[in-house]
Formats: sequence, C-alpha cells, structure tokens
Amino acid sequence: MALTIPKRQNRMPDVVPYEEALKRTEDSERTLLIGNGFSIKYFSYGSLLAAAGLKEDDPALALFKALDTVDFERVVHALEHAAVVAHAYKNDKHSEQLVADADRIRQALVKAVRDTHPGHREDIADVIPSCIDFLKDFATVFTFNYDLLLYWVILDKDCPFSDGFGLGTEENGFRGPFHPEANCNVYNLHGGLHLFQTSVGDVEKRLMGENGVIDAIARTITQDKRLPIYVAEGTSTAKLARINSIPYLRHCHDQLGESSGNFFVYGHSADPNDAHVYDALFNSEIEHLYFCLHKPTAKIEEIDGELARYKKRNDSDIDYTFVDAETAHIWDRPPKK
Repeated sequence: MALTIPKRQNRMPDVVPYEEALKRTEDSERTLLIGNGFSIKYFSYGSLLAAAGLKEDDPALALFKALDTVDFERVVHALEHAAVVAHAYKNDKHSEQLVADADRIRQALVKAVRDTHPGHREDIADVIPSCIDFLKDFATVFTFNYDLLLYWVILDKDCPFSDGFGLGTEENGFRGPFHPEANCNVYNLHGGLHLFQTSVGDVEKRLMGENGVIDAIARTITQDKRLPIYVAEGTSTAKLARINSIPYLRHCHDQLGESSGNFFVYGHSADPNDAHVYDALFNSEIEHLYFCLHKPTAKIEEIDGELARYKKRNDSDIDYTFVDAETAHIWDRPPKK
C-alpha cells in the first residue's frame, strides 16, 4: 500500500488587535505611515482621472494614456510645450487648441476634486476628535495621501501635530515656504492637494478662502494656472525621480529613512510601485514594523510576501507584525467621558 504524504500547510501569519500592538510598544516612541485606507470612508481613491469627466474619444485622455500617467501636471506641461512648438511652426490654430486643452485639463482636475472630496472641513467635524485620539498614539506621521483629511484634522487646537510651515509667512492666501528647521512632525511623502511649488522651487500651502480651501485650490488651478504637488507616477523608480526633483518631497523621504522606534503602517498594501518607501523603512533604525490590514485574511499572504521580499533584499533584521486595522477605530471611537 502506497504511503500517503500529507500536504504541507502554510501557516497564516498571526494578526493582533490594535490595542495589543499599542501595549507591546507602550515604552517606545511610535511613528505612523498612512495610506489610502485612512481616507477611504470620505475620499475616493479610485482615481482623480476617472472622475475628471474626459470622454473615451478625447485626445487629452489619449495623451494621458500615451504618456502612461495619471499626473495632470505632466499632461498640462506636455500640451503647453506642444503649443509652443506648433506656434513656432506657424500652426497658430493648432497651438491655440493645445493651450485650450491645457486649460480644459485644469478644469477637469477641479471637477474631479470637487466630485470626490468633501467640500469643507465641517463635513468631517464630528469625527475629527476620534481621529485626533488615534493620532495621539504617535509622535510622527507620514502620509501617502494627497487629500485634505489629515490637513483638516491637524488644524484642530487639540491636535499636537505641525506640518513645518510655521516659520513661513501668510501672503495671497498661502502660508510658506516650508522650512526644514520649523517644528514638523507631519510629512506629505507624495505631496497634497493643498501644496504648491513656487517659481523658485519653494513649497507653500494653500489656506482657506472665503468659500473654503477646496474653492481656493480650484481658483489656484484655474486662474493662477498652478497645479498641486502630488506624485502620481506608476512605478517606484518614476516616483522616486519625481520626489528627488522637489526639495520638500526629498526632505520628507529622507526623514522617513531616519525613522526609529516602532513603526505602524495603516491603510496601505505594500505594493511594488511604492518600493522606495519600504526600502527606506527596511534600511532605517526602526525596531519593529506593525502593518495594519483591513479585513486581514483577504491579502495577508500576498502582503506578507511583499514585506518579506523588502526585508530580504535590504538585508534587514527588522521584523514585522500584522495588526487588524478595523480594531483601530480611527473615525468612530466613542467620545471620551
């Protein structure tokens, strides 16, 4: 009779509740990195391009595809440069069309922002205290996100976080520039809708206008023809090149690489297109990585494999633990008595 050898069962990685992760790290400083999952309840990350309203036969949409990008700024610049070329070749009608299309892309970005983003800080006012209670577990926050939710939360007087614009001045609806020497414990790794680069390369943040900051951002895009800073490239290599081209983003990325203590990731999937972030983490001085997963059983093996690869290729001895993201209750904690 043939001997039947049982199949080897792969062990599912352990997943601990959020409170258990906090208990394990109560004697060490904690750092947080948030991704799309932090904002998904209030802001759709399907794609700003998908919400822009461009039709399938629109040449501008074809240009996004030809450039293999969802970066509105890159497409606008391509159109404007092409307009200069067309004008030089005496094709003024085509040049005018390209300029008009560049303006249309700016309008499309404004439409996408308005359609996918809460209009005012008051729209999330009732859950801001809950989020602050969550954030107070950390000394530093890094964010992938370009929405305004974290920006709105840290405006609260009870929130102990600063974004590094405190040494700047207020002028024409902006505060800036960002100073590395300023008090800063919030870093926008991939830019943000409220962040704009000046003509000399400094970064400043858009302040709320009479009708709110979304309206102020919209006017900056359409009237001042300035687009927000955000990293929308499709690969990690391209993203890192974009980051290195803007001193503010490069500074944020450098600060990530200098992290220490215990590090928490919330709302991200460790995708290869953000390998530059995880390479920085596994080359840092952090003691342990706590990776929060939404509905942990869904993609845990895939994410475990990604983290293991980052760890191996960086010859790192940093270990990681999975945490049940739903038990963190970022936006729905009961009011404190």
